[in-house]
Amino acid sequence: MTEELMTVYGNYGQAELDQQYNQSTLVPDHSAYRALKVSESKRVRALLDCELDVSYGPAPDEVLDIFPAKEPGAPIMMFIHGGAWKGGRKDDISYPAESFVARGVTYIGVNFSLVPDVTLDEQIRQNRAALAWLYNNAESFGGDRDRIYVSGHSSGGHVTGMMVVTDWEGEWGLPNDLLKGAVPASGMYDLAPVRLSWRNDYLELDEEAALRNSSIHHIPERGIPLVIAYGAGELDEFQRQSREFAAAWRAKGHSCNLIELPGLNHFDLNNEFNNPDGAILKATFEMMSV
Repeated sequence: MTEELMTVYGNYGQAELDQQYNQSTLVPDHSAYRALKVSESKRVRALLDCELDVSYGPAPDEVLDIFPAKEPGAPIMMFIHGGAWKGGRKDDISYPAESFVARGVTYIGVNFSLVPDVTLDEQIRQNRAALAWLYNNAESFGGDRDRIYVSGHSSGGHVTGMMVVTDWEGEWGLPNDLLKGAVPASGMYDLAPVRLSWRNDYLELDEEAALRNSSIHHIPERGIPLVIAYGAGELDEFQRQSREFAAAWRAKGHSCNLIELPGLNHFDLNNEFNNPDGAILKATFEMMSV
């Protein structure tokens, strides 16, 4: 069999494609990164006022944490955690609240059900439901429903991409400009190669589901400002995905600030969401005008 016939996606054979969607390829032991997220989130929850485990839907997993800004009428940032769609929880992502609240932004850490307990479609629906809840209930926690933003890392970056291509009016009966901007980091915006990789053992996507949940194929005519970030030390496929999504967004005439962070790997990017002097938050705060 020729090399050409052996390729699965692009120039990758199966083993190479699997490696491109396996973070352990570059960071064999990332337990220290998780430990830091957990400890920093615990510290920030003790430091800041917060309302925990607020229900936004009927499922037990449909809860969120609210870290209100000191002044009422504050803009809102919802953060979607990563974990390959099958891991993580909101308790691990309290730490960015420190930087956002300091800039007068109400921070929301959202929880949701994980694959394979639910489908990827349902995970995405739950995050949309959380944003809808924030819009409808913003006044109850001092937020401004007309200044809602969303961000996420890794699989959370993918889900963030799906939030920005949502037909809020047609599917949810809400204003199509519900979101004012978004920050997807280290995400995946085309699930075609993901479906062909080892990850589909648990995602169980068919071709239609992969297309349906690939934001790069559903870019709306009206687009919000994006800050798309990735690390120069990430896997090539993750870098490509960010660059191509940014290019597609701009091709529609939409605003996009693409940030490559030199020397940072996939897990380093998480830490940048509580680094007010870093490029991601500087660009985010500029986008939010805070």
